[in-house]
Amino acid sequence: MQPQTIWQRMLGIDRRLLYLLLFFNIIAFLVAPIRMPASISPPVQKFYDEIEKLKPGDLVMVSSNWSASTIAENQPQLEAVLTHLMRKGAKFTFISIEAQSRDISYRLAERVTKAAGYEYGKQWAHFGFVPNLTVAIKGMVNDLPSTIKQDVRGTPVSQLEVVKGVKSLGDYKMIIDVTPSGTVPIWISYSPKNATILYCPTSVMAAEAYTYLDSGQIKGMITGAKGAQEYEQLLNVVGLGTRFMNAISFSHVLIITFILLGNLAMFMNRAQMRREA
Repeated sequence: MQPQTIWQRMLGIDRRLLYLLLFFNIIAFLVAPIRMPASISPPVQKFYDEIEKLKPGDLVMVSSNWSASTIAENQPQLEAVLTHLMRKGAKFTFISIEAQSRDISYRLAERVTKAAGYEYGKQWAHFGFVPNLTVAIKGMVNDLPSTIKQDVRGTPVSQLEVVKGVKSLGDYKMIIDVTPSGTVPIWISYSPKNATILYCPTSVMAAEAYTYLDSGQIKGMITGAKGAQEYEQLLNVVGLGTRFMNAISFSHVLIITFILLGNLAMFMNRAQMRREA
């Protein structure tokens, strides 16, 4: 029996080994703090520039409506945005439209703000979730303390220093919608006209938002994990967006390498068989 050639051995590699290599590749690039240069898209640059206009003490409403199903895209976006808001010294409050998004965003914000020394109740707060966003926005436009009676911790809104003297949503400088769903049209329709609206959608939802972006109804947009990577580059940080995109990009490189090597081995093996015949 003739020994196998290198091409035959390559064709006989167990596919489970390839999956294992892919798994370790993903883990390695999720852990490694490597920053690959990314070109900054205009919507991300506009998003960044709008937050740069904020002054210390300006109040921002963060609408966080994502859940575990879109954590890979919305979490990097939200972490990067909160990092930028805290750098600018802005105050912010959260609101969500379901219990799961409330709990996830609250835990994330607690972790990120604690690392930056931001104090709950004084510089940020979470209003919990509302069952109907349209009704909530209309109510906050007229009378925020009467609409949002207490925060997620059960503290009356009137006792929160972060919104001391705030009567309505019109006292906010900016609204940032981080969501996989179509909530941004609601914010556009019912928010005060003086409020700047920024949008953080998942990649599949971004296409329908360009109409609002072109019309100026939203001033900037971070699209999925790729947009988060670009935003982190502007912030000069290596966050989840950068790590996720590194893992995705190098996984694609590895898969393409497997395909090229597999086809090369197949052609070389066929050529050898023809020569032997």
